Amino acid sequence: MAFNFGAFLGGMSRQIVKGIEDEEERQFKFDMLAEEEATRMRLSRASERRAERKAQKEQAGLLKAMGFSDAKAAWIMKGGAAAVNKYVDYATAAQTRGIDPDAMLDSSLFSSDQEDPRNEAAMAASLGQPRKYDTTEPFSIDTDIMTSVLGEIKKPEKPKEYSSLEAGHAGTFSLLQAAKADGDTREVTRLEGVLKEWQKKIDEAAPEVKDEVSWFNEDSRSRVIRDSLALARQDQEFSVDMDGNITSKLQGREGPAAIAKLNAAADIANIANVAEGVVDERLMSQANQLKSSAFNALDRFGQRVASTAGEAKDISSYGYFKTTKSESGEMQTQPFLAEIQKANRGAYKAGDVVLVQQKVNGVMTTRIKVYTGIPVATVQYQNRTLYDYFHDAGEYITD
Repeated sequence: MAFNFGAFLGGMSRQIVKGIEDEEERQFKFDMLAEEEATRMRLSRASERRAERKAQKEQAGLLKAMGFSDAKAAWIMKGGAAAVNKYVDYATAAQTRGIDPDAMLDSSLFSSDQEDPRNEAAMAASLGQPRKYDTTEPFSIDTDIMTSVLGEIKKPEKPKEYSSLEAGHAGTFSLLQAAKADGDTREVTRLEGVLKEWQKKIDEAAPEVKDEVSWFNEDSRSRVIRDSLALARQDQEFSVDMDGNITSKLQGREGPAAIAKLNAAADIANIANVAEGVVDERLMSQANQLKSSAFNALDRFGQRVASTAGEAKDISSYGYFKTTKSESGEMQTQPFLAEIQKANRGAYKAGDVVLVQQKVNGVMTTRIKVYTGIPVATVQYQNRTLYDYFHDAGEYITD
């Protein structure tokens, strides 16, 4: 059989071409896979950088929120997440002790917020104040402040145990007053909750327990009276000392001073009512005495203002007397209801005095009324409820 050399060469060339094409295809696939891998790696690194920038932004925001300056926050972040977490813990401890977290780091720079510490040399030269500074480590820990920050935290005391409901209520109330005096708001909130628990137990107690008449100790009673008077007097724009005594001018303002006593007496009486049907009799007695003293003072004040038509030397500047006179000098008194309406419209201030026409035991009389701002009765008029804000200081009798 004859050998076809031409056919052999043709088949061989086709085989070579196919081999080359296969190799090119494999190389193309390899190149594509490599490119895909490179793309994935670039995307991954970009994602990591975005996550890192986001984390850094959050860390910077957290440090600044805790009180660190921008420059100090950036310096802390150089130490990584561990350093950030450490300084956040430091800042939290500092804030609980009333220390500014920013003060924990001292600076050798003129300005701890300098964006470029290299400017320190120029600043020092211009100010003529040679100063050592470190541009690589511009901040250092203030050891004195950190000692205070990391000092031992006072452990909460074990809850005090009491032998009776009376002792528990009295003791807790005393602790609450002490916490208020110290300005410890967290302890005040806690003790207010504890006091409510004692009051609940008292409310649920047996009748013989509720018959107890002493629910405060002497120190607590004194504090209640002092604090109530101080707040009430300040509400009437008096200055007071630490014991609640008036230190500002009193002459001519006896009316508002008596009104402050009335408000304090009401506050004290409210505290004396420990629970429904349960009263500290001694504290309630002191509230009643204060109330009686205030009423007597208002009687004297109202009669003095009315008898002088508000023209006495020490009271004339306050304009307390609100009843007008006719041209003949007679008092133009109004029905009491008319004055109640005016009072409900806000026409009067504490201590104002008016003369009114009012029936007493069926007889029309002229009465002296002192406006206190404290409602003592309600009046129904034209489908409305009006409030009587006046103290009756007695009958007005002309000479």
